[in-house]
Amino acid sequence: MTKTIAWITATLDQVGGGERLIQEGALYYRSLGYRVLLITWSYSAEATFDGEYEERDVIVIGDGGEGKSAARAFKRLRDVPKLRRVLKENNVDLVFVQSEYDVALAYMATRFSAIPYRFLIFGQMFQFPEDYAKYSLVFRRHLREIVESCEGYRITTSLVAPKLSFVNRWALEFICIVRFLAVRSAQRRFVFTRQIGWETKLLYGKEATIAHGAYRRYVADTPVKNDDVLQKLGLTNKKYILSLSRLAPKKRIELIIRAYAQSGIDDLLLVVGGGGSERQNLEQVAAASGCADRIRFLGRVADDEMMPLKAGANLFVSMDIGDYDISPLEALVLGTPIILPREFDADSQLGGTPGVTICDALEGPVAEAMREGRDGTVIASAKLLDEYSWEYYFSVLAE
Repeated sequence: MTKTIAWITATLDQVGGGERLIQEGALYYRSLGYRVLLITWSYSAEATFDGEYEERDVIVIGDGGEGKSAARAFKRLRDVPKLRRVLKENNVDLVFVQSEYDVALAYMATRFSAIPYRFLIFGQMFQFPEDYAKYSLVFRRHLREIVESCEGYRITTSLVAPKLSFVNRWALEFICIVRFLAVRSAQRRFVFTRQIGWETKLLYGKEATIAHGAYRRYVADTPVKNDDVLQKLGLTNKKYILSLSRLAPKKRIELIIRAYAQSGIDDLLLVVGGGGSERQNLEQVAAASGCADRIRFLGRVADDEMMPLKAGANLFVSMDIGDYDISPLEALVLGTPIILPREFDADSQLGGTPGVTICDALEGPVAEAMREGRDGTVIASAKLLDEYSWEYYFSVLAE
């Protein structure tokens, strides 16, 4: 009998690392003969990454549950019986969930049933300033210790709790208690990095398994044809440094622009790909940098253009405040040298790979890394290529 896996996610309606993980997981397990359900509250075909993934077995539980904390919590809580019914009616054998809010729903929907759920911790509350869970009674006793453990946290996370209405404060405290119980009750917990593993142990008193994933293994052995894409984007015969991500404060694109201006590099363009709320601000920073004529903003890049664009770059730079980022690892597997911030949890294998530069997320060090890394060569071992592949990651998850 075919086994059924359910992936629970609050939203599946945009393009991002979390959506990529879900879609790659569905693709992998379906290739092994599993039935995979994608259960969500908000769905858009945009999450197929321009048709790269199938629109298949998507179940929308209810509306998106928008609004303030209390209203959103009530809407999602109301749908727990429906979620439980969907899991039972589809004879689900295993649930995957990767948000700390969604794991609370999985916990409530599977209580007193034989359906196990596994929690994939994709990011953590301290990476997102707008996630107020860190200020709740159950979590805030570790607030200072965790914030002070990471430079990125120190820059972006306040130690002072925000002011909330009585109703929203009550909702937050309730949700966080359920989150705490839900994470502890998961059959297994998985993290991408040692930092998040340490945070998980500290916050929840439970161990987590570290596993990585960023690309399909065959990509490392398959030449990428990028002539048409580079021609379309006006980059034929151009040398360029690439930043490709959502244009959000968390990605620190402003730092990349300022570092490029400071580097003095004038024979390589800085190409900034991606759309987001920071676009206008970043264009202003570029205009004031003194090298605006060498900085190009591409806007949102189609999914089938991303890998060719990365393969054509002389250097890929990521300054994401988180400690794991899929995008630069995709560039690395294509043979493009990468620059990563100190926050990125690079083990000795990745950090010691020729073509990988790790530096402090400051203008001077990033500028120097650009100058030194621009003509680098990637020499990645077969072991590294295997252990950062999606195939390896999802095989560990299903053990």
